[in-house]
Amino acid sequence: MTTPLTSFSGLATGLDTDAIVSSLVAVAALPIRRLEQQQADNSSIRFRLDTIRQRLDTLKSSLEELDSRSEVLATGTTSSDESVLSVSATGGASLGTYDVTVTNLATAERTYSNAFADIDGAGLFGTGTLTIQVGSGDAVDVTVDGTTTLNTLATAINDAGAGVNAAVIFDGTNFRLQVAGEATGLENAITFTESGGLSLGLDDPANEVVAADDARFTIDTLAMTRPTNQVVSAIPGVSLDLQDVGSSTVRVDRDPEALLAKVRDVVDAYNTVTNGINAEFVFTGAARTGDSLNGDSTLRGLQSQLGFDAVQPFAGVPSGDFATLAELGITSTQTGALELDESIFTAALDADPEAVVQLFVGDADAGIEGIVERFSRTVDLYTDVDTGLLTTRVDALEEENRDIDDRIRSRQDRVDQFEANIRRQFVNLETTVAGLQAQGDQLTSILASLSAG
Repeated sequence: MTTPLTSFSGLATGLDTDAIVSSLVAVAALPIRRLEQQQADNSSIRFRLDTIRQRLDTLKSSLEELDSRSEVLATGTTSSDESVLSVSATGGASLGTYDVTVTNLATAERTYSNAFADIDGAGLFGTGTLTIQVGSGDAVDVTVDGTTTLNTLATAINDAGAGVNAAVIFDGTNFRLQVAGEATGLENAITFTESGGLSLGLDDPANEVVAADDARFTIDTLAMTRPTNQVVSAIPGVSLDLQDVGSSTVRVDRDPEALLAKVRDVVDAYNTVTNGINAEFVFTGAARTGDSLNGDSTLRGLQSQLGFDAVQPFAGVPSGDFATLAELGITSTQTGALELDESIFTAALDADPEAVVQLFVGDADAGIEGIVERFSRTVDLYTDVDTGLLTTRVDALEEENRDIDDRIRSRQDRVDQFEANIRRQFVNLETTVAGLQAQGDQLTSILASLSAG
């Protein structure tokens, strides 16, 4: 707004010019106030539509936790002796019991140098080249000269990227250089070569304190070896973390609670969406405001599609298999929300787990669209970043508000100019009236003088 011109505040005319100008400007600014209200309504609608869009994204995320057989048929694993090995399911594990006996843990090689009296003394072990080779990997050379100490040599080895770690150990009397492999297993045994007069002693077999070795174990009397203590392929879908020598019984069982937790998440996410839509459609008895979404066609369409998805049978399902959500204990209420009967769901899972998998995941070869694909398709219809129906609505409201910003600035410029003009006119009026009053006073004075003479 422009700075108002100086006003005489009605000193000559007796008019409250500031009040008059303010009233006239307020009337002229009414279109701006309407645009600002429209902008506020748009922002309110945009926020609420975007909230529903985010809730749909949450629904899709929860559905993606059930888009594979291994996720639907969740399994739980136990080890009878956690001090020997721990166990976890990695997906798609077959149910069963396995006796595991660990006879050897995988180790990484650790080798020490000869003993030296000083950690920072130079020239204690000659000069030359230390060559380090891990397994069949590339050999790495570390140069040792007359200034090299145990400390600087440890740093040089660590910086060489040879696949080993070096450190200096003090036994209370002497210092030794320890070189340890980064990886376990026979395939990662370390070969040291000292040349050029070097006398560290790393190439002395007697200085090898721990040899690189594989893990050795049996599963139901079947002998196996692995280069690490993390065994991920011996039992499909099961990871064994070997801890110590000994025996343990591993059990892989169905974990219906894990599946129920995921289904609860889907039901909760679905209900959050439908409850949010219902809240927009509640009739309060008051007149509709500019930001009302009551009866909004986009939300009506979303509400109808979700309701259809929840009750429509799945085509192509073989006779006798589960073909509806209701058969899994997931039913739709009068408000459109979903209810999960966990006892029915658990019974269905026990009766035919593969049919439950089929209903969730579908079967592309058989032309069966599963729960996950059906609901995800609806979610994408409304939330796709380019073409989603809610996305385009939100983007359009943002664009409209940017356009309103431009219109408000343009109108405000005209109102400011109007205010400046009208204030100038009132100033001129005051000046004119004041001049006429002065002339009248002067004439009155002259007439009074004439009368007195």
